[in-house]
Amino acid sequence: MATRNNIGKTIYFSTTLPATNDAAGFEALTWVELEFPETLPQFGVTNNNIDVPDLKSGFTKGTKGAASGVDSQGSNRIDGSVLSTGQAAFKTLCDGASGACAIKIGTGSGAAAALVATDPVEYAQGYVHSYQENQATDSSYEGFVYNFKQNALTIKDEEPA
Repeated sequence: MATRNNIGKTIYFSTTLPATNDAAGFEALTWVELEFPETLPQFGVTNNNIDVPDLKSGFTKGTKGAASGVDSQGSNRIDGSVLSTGQAAFKTLCDGASGACAIKIGTGSGAAAALVATDPVEYAQGYVHSYQENQATDSSYEGFVYNFKQNALTIKDEEPA
């Protein structure tokens, strides 16, 4: 199998959290596209490491502790010097008190990389924060960065029909 690139990935958000952290819970949500993505947040969790010393053997063993969602950055460009409809709603979400949301990332096989039934998708829930527009320089462009902190395990599925 050949290595795949990330061309064709799209990102969507919902201002509602799923009732359950499974495919059915996420598929019940209403999604808004976050237009013109450049980099996507990374889904995943990390675990604490717990050291367990053993005085008799003199060796400290490790064991897996509690999981925590990754806090990662995404970025988008601004097309036409104004935020698109989805971008404006996303900025409001990032700037809001909780930023609670669900994120869907998919690889579309339809026209203009649109998601169609059976395309692979990943879902995560958490919150968005730290919206910042790109710094204006003689070598930059209009866009923004934000962070997404994941609060539950990632769910992999297919785009529903």
